[in-house]
Amino acid sequence: MAGSDPVTGDATAMTTNQLLSPNKAGRGLGSGSATCRSLPLPLALPFSILEHIGRGTFYCVWYLAFYVLCMFRPFTGLMMLASIVMVPVSIVVYAHPDAARGMPFWSFGLMSIGLVACALAYTIFLDWFTPPGTADPFERYRKGR
Repeated sequence: MAGSDPVTGDATAMTTNQLLSPNKAGRGLGSGSATCRSLPLPLALPFSILEHIGRGTFYCVWYLAFYVLCMFRPFTGLMMLASIVMVPVSIVVYAHPDAARGMPFWSFGLMSIGLVACALAYTIFLDWFTPPGTADPFERYRKGR
């Protein structure tokens, strides 16, 4: 075939000589003034700058959001503690229904399950949301880990 690559036989692949040789109109890819050959870089430069600014902004927001979310991680420990406290409260409300002013005893059990689920989901989300190469910046303030 006329435009096929002799090594692979691919009809779409063209060699450098075929690209630089003049086509039927007498103008090849390499013909033209120096201004036309250097035009793609000045056209691509603003887009490249915008891409890098956008990427930098994205990473800054990502790291800042991770930093703020890590500050709230100790509240998940408090949620676990609150869920442990809800179990005896549920038993007390079961024994004395008037102690909770109309709330059924099982609502405290559901709150306990909800607090545990919320704490675990927050921890899993924060582990998933962690930017690459980053550790928890507040790890040093927690003694138990």
